Amino acid sequence: MHIFITGGTRGIGLGIVKELLKKGHKVSYTGTSELSIQKNIGLLQGEYNPIICDVRHRSDIVKARDKAQEVFGKIHIWVNNAGVDQERETIDKLTESEIHRVVDINIVGSMLGTSIALESFKKQGFGYVYNFEGLGSNNMKIPKTIVYGTTKRALSYFSKACNKEITEYPDIFVGTIQPGMVFTDLLLTNMGEDGMKVARILGDKVSNVAPFIVRNMLKKKLTIKYLTTAKIIVRFLMSPFKKKALF
Repeated sequence: MHIFITGGTRGIGLGIVKELLKKGHKVSYTGTSELSIQKNIGLLQGEYNPIICDVRHRSDIVKARDKAQEVFGKIHIWVNNAGVDQERETIDKLTESEIHRVVDINIVGSMLGTSIALESFKKQGFGYVYNFEGLGSNNMKIPKTIVYGTTKRALSYFSKACNKEITEYPDIFVGTIQPGMVFTDLLLTNMGEDGMKVARILGDKVSNVAPFIVRNMLKKKLTIKYLTTAKIIVRFLMSPFKKKALF
């Protein structure tokens, strides 16, 4: 299969790219710059196609899709993974540019990606889109993360609502991925002491989370949730007896 993923040069995105390549799939992935693309060239094994793309712009995503299809043909799975965290400040201290940065990449980027993917999928009659949920998707509210949380809450609604518009296409859906707390730069940047305590209990390595996500994507699961309620309970119960490295 041919899988297209935005934000595939680092973190959980890169982990998913590596796992898909291990399984023999063709992968097109995007990064924001030549530097981000080049740092992984030669380290990956398999059929992959890196593309520079800024998901805030529809024209960039359309060009990326077209380049992906030129190399590997029709796309079977589209993953909107590109996302950023916010600065750890209260809403009154965040600048206009910072609010736009988070909203435009996390929400607008995923909406545009979904729109462009569905445009292609409707023509070919099949395909699956996945959007990444995160802190805020479950309506949890944590100070100094509310812009980021709002974007993830919005994506949860958006993804489910999209399926109401494609009911006549049985082989197309928009699903969601809840990766839980993954030890990436996105999670660890600006995390305070209290946050680190929780992360050591609930967090997990990319090398553990990525295979789970890929396995369930290939099974065409509509909702993929790594950190279930049962896992959370077990981890808190076991936390006094275990030490967890962040990487």
